[in-house]
Amino acid sequence: MVSKLEMVLKELNTNGNFRASLFSTGTGLVLASQKSEEIDERVVAAMSSLLSDSAYKAREELSLSNLSSMKIKFEEDLIIMENIPMPQEDNQFLLAILARAPDSDEVEKYYDDLIAWAVDNAREDLRKLSSI
Repeated sequence: MVSKLEMVLKELNTNGNFRASLFSTGTGLVLASQKSEEIDERVVAAMSSLLSDSAYKAREELSLSNLSSMKIKFEEDLIIMENIPMPQEDNQFLLAILARAPDSDEVEKYYDDLIAWAVDNAREDLRKLSSI
């Protein structure tokens, strides 16, 4: 299962020219990653978990709808955190990505399409992992 997740991430990074991508549990445990050498996957997973927790607290306090994704734009960089809920197993996974800031709305839309593809292609393996 992990090797399929890694294959999905490799394809994601190649097509999106991302610096790093990983699947983790909601608590920050890395399940699979593809990254450049200088990036610490544990830090990315921990930050994603922290962002997710903060978003859930905001959701509760402000009576917002369910969390789907989060993007944090820097001048030259972008963090994307996609929430992947597993309602039947009552848990969630995260897809975290580090990318360069997109040059245009079209590139950002392309990133969104790539992420949707990755989630669709990983969902069944993540579901299997959540039932272990």
